[in-house]
Amino acid sequence: MTTSDTPVLIVGGSLVGLSTAVFLAHHKVPCTVVERHPSTSVHPRAVGYYPRTAELLRTVGVEEAAKEAASGFEKHKTRAGVVSLAGEVLFSKEELEGGDELSDLTPSSLLLLPQDRLEPILRARAEKLGADLRFGTELVSFEQDDDGVTAVLRDAEGAESTLRAGYLVAADGPRSTVRESLGIAREGRGVLSRHVSIAFGADFRAVLGDRRYSVVHVKNDVVTGILVHDDTLTEGTLIVGYDPDKGESLEDFTDARCAELVSAAIGSDEVEVTVRSRFPWDMAELVAETFVQGRVLITGDAAHQIPPTGGYGANTGIADAFNLAWKLALVLDGTAGSGLLRTYEEERRPVGVYTARQGSLQLAMRSGTATEEQRAATDDAMTVTMGQAYRSGAFVPETGAEQLPLTSDPRTLRGEPGTRAPYVVLEPEGAAPATLDLFGSGFVLMAGQDGGSWAEAAEAAAAEVGVDLAFHRVTTTARADGAPADSEDRWAAAYGVRADGAVLVRPDGIVAWRRPDGGPVGDRRAALVAALRRILAR
Repeated sequence: MTTSDTPVLIVGGSLVGLSTAVFLAHHKVPCTVVERHPSTSVHPRAVGYYPRTAELLRTVGVEEAAKEAASGFEKHKTRAGVVSLAGEVLFSKEELEGGDELSDLTPSSLLLLPQDRLEPILRARAEKLGADLRFGTELVSFEQDDDGVTAVLRDAEGAESTLRAGYLVAADGPRSTVRESLGIAREGRGVLSRHVSIAFGADFRAVLGDRRYSVVHVKNDVVTGILVHDDTLTEGTLIVGYDPDKGESLEDFTDARCAELVSAAIGSDEVEVTVRSRFPWDMAELVAETFVQGRVLITGDAAHQIPPTGGYGANTGIADAFNLAWKLALVLDGTAGSGLLRTYEEERRPVGVYTARQGSLQLAMRSGTATEEQRAATDDAMTVTMGQAYRSGAFVPETGAEQLPLTSDPRTLRGEPGTRAPYVVLEPEGAAPATLDLFGSGFVLMAGQDGGSWAEAAEAAAAEVGVDLAFHRVTTTARADGAPADSEDRWAAAYGVRADGAVLVRPDGIVAWRRPDGGPVGDRRAALVAALRRILAR
């Protein structure tokens, strides 16, 4: 049996596993992905990615490729309820209504792109950055000790090998064998319903005409389900439920039965239907009781199963990976203490619980069964995905400041530690078109117009702590050296500081610490050192 080693072993090469590989490789961390399937997903599955997720993809050079792949879906923004595609329209609503008004919040936009189209883009980027991707390879078993994880792998030919890893990231889905082997229980409302997704081929052109849908809710005498179509108007997916308590099972979904259901959803006997595949899944609200156990870290659906209403599952999983990657990178290179990894659970598990609940609330809203209390508790998509405030974790709370709620309207946030660093357009455009483009690799210290002395403090603190720390003074007028300028004088207000204040931003674009009033010049280095040491668990 051959033996090899890797800093990080990622189990699961679907959307979250591949995202983890991209984010780790972006931080120069070698990693190995094992995925039992022979290649990326052949099933569309997740189809929508909110602007915050697009921002994360932007950071690692994937957003443009994803936007290009999604260009055919630009007009697919209408959610509708119909008797059938050819029949009566019961309701119609634009996805992310007011989306064109998000330019003050983000440079990114909603991406409509089936998972089977996004995964190959992530795979290509991960491979280009040096990740070792092993499709057709499954995890047989693993054991962990104080220094790492020893995993036994089996390839497509049945040959077994041993891989020694510093850490194991479980991205192996809702039925995670890694989570189950560790005995990690889940809590929540459990399985709400059982479903099967039917991928099919059909020519939609005549029945759709000029209409383009993101999601279609179909209800008639033959079928109740959700239908989506692709940008070629030749492929689609129909999601239908079944109830084992009524004697129904997956075996009921023969090719003939699936074709009958799809035809009823389309509403035209003239459209030929070809069934491509079936994918069974459970709609559930379940969250793992812990996301970190020793050297094993749980992400994505393995950590939280979120009802797909609202489309939060994939977005939350990708955000998990983004949060985790920089922390693993700094722990592995010795810059941070191992305690930094515990903050992954501190920060992401409350988000998982909240988002799973929001998925259930969206289900009640869309089914028309929501109570007044449920309606009041349901947040909009931008609040759910962009307005999060970590309650504790790898940041320094401000003394005396009132703790923020777990989520808020992102427009009300002002650079509070534990929240997403606000988006501000900067100049010159060729250097850094937005504050977001300053983040993504190491720590960044930004200071206002009168905060030039923070540069010396940043350099000294970085040297003392041994961490990469970039410094940017955001002036209100363009400078000859091409430094970022804020000609509209928005930065200080957006980040809640004075002109001599400073804000420390983590590699994942989360505010880690700030000094709103600047404070004594002689105290700045020491204050910054103390903040970095606390964040890095040193």
